Amino acid sequence: MAKTGFVSVAGAHGFHFDSPEDTHFSVTVVLVEEENKREVEEGFRRIRDRHFSNGNIRFADGPLFQAQRREFIKELKKLDFTYHALLVDKRKLHQKSPLQYKGTFYKFLSGLIYNNLYRTVPHLSIVANELGTPEFMESFRRYIHENHQVDLFSPATFTFSNAEEAELLQLASFLGESLNAFHAGLSEVDVEQELASKCVGSNRWPEGYVPYTVDTEGMAVYEQDEAITAAAQLRAREYLQRHAGSEDPVIRSRMVFVEYLLMVFTYNYKTRFIHTYELLQHLNSYRYENYTEHRFRSLVVGPVRDEGVLIVSSSAGYKLPCSTRDIYNFFNSFTISSITIISRYIRCSAGWASASEPWSWRLGES
Repeated sequence: MAKTGFVSVAGAHGFHFDSPEDTHFSVTVVLVEEENKREVEEGFRRIRDRHFSNGNIRFADGPLFQAQRREFIKELKKLDFTYHALLVDKRKLHQKSPLQYKGTFYKFLSGLIYNNLYRTVPHLSIVANELGTPEFMESFRRYIHENHQVDLFSPATFTFSNAEEAELLQLASFLGESLNAFHAGLSEVDVEQELASKCVGSNRWPEGYVPYTVDTEGMAVYEQDEAITAAAQLRAREYLQRHAGSEDPVIRSRMVFVEYLLMVFTYNYKTRFIHTYELLQHLNSYRYENYTEHRFRSLVVGPVRDEGVLIVSSSAGYKLPCSTRDIYNFFNSFTISSITIISRYIRCSAGWASASEPWSWRLGES
């Protein structure tokens, strides 16, 4: 059954916690079957207009308004929708990570929920609230299409809001704001509990993050793994501190590369390799330089490794190492690659030798 997801964010980018409402950020998706969409829109509009004649959903503080919020949520149970939410406690994030940048903040955090949706909800179309400039929205749409869709041959539609979808985007926004308010201590009404039957997923992020642990599913764990993980993170952070404040566009590009590796390693999956294409997309979005794959490897990856940052790579991409298996796999891959290069050199040298007698070119001769 085809479904439409109406996506809205609540809260803002940034790490200035001047008031309790600044501590949380959420991404909420209201899911509605396509054939029921009009009915749900009309039902929500009736409930909203009964409580708020101007169409603006806003609850003040105090016990009376808490009761009104609870009553409003109670009426939402009658509507045929489900929702999925990601709740982010910004106080737990590294403020000097790439998440300090608005574009990375919205793309990365939204990507966490889109990645899950596209893998669990078949035939899904997305309608999202507008974010920033038209240029940013287009880059955001491309980012989701290229990094978080499963079926590359039948990509789902992804559009931004217009007046016709305003009601269900407003519903998603209200749910997100209610989540933020409850977890920031500004509301006594727990929307997850009140709408438990409607919730198909509610993720906290980052949740239960413990430094220097690795994803161990399906792999043996060795005593050295924690030391490797700690060293990889320490080397990456030392590199960023060493070059902080640099105005050189190439140095800044290298910092963006290291920051992205560290962010995925810290907040996403330590075992995940990041494909070169994804890294180039991220790097070129900063417009420090225009990197091709060759320039990226020679001007960014190589020099960063030369300065001691621990980076392993494979055909799947790049990552920081978290285990002895990472090290062994990279060493084996590098060794095979080196042997191949040496073998080619020997054959080339032999070819020159046979073609250039009597000068007798030989490997190792001057």
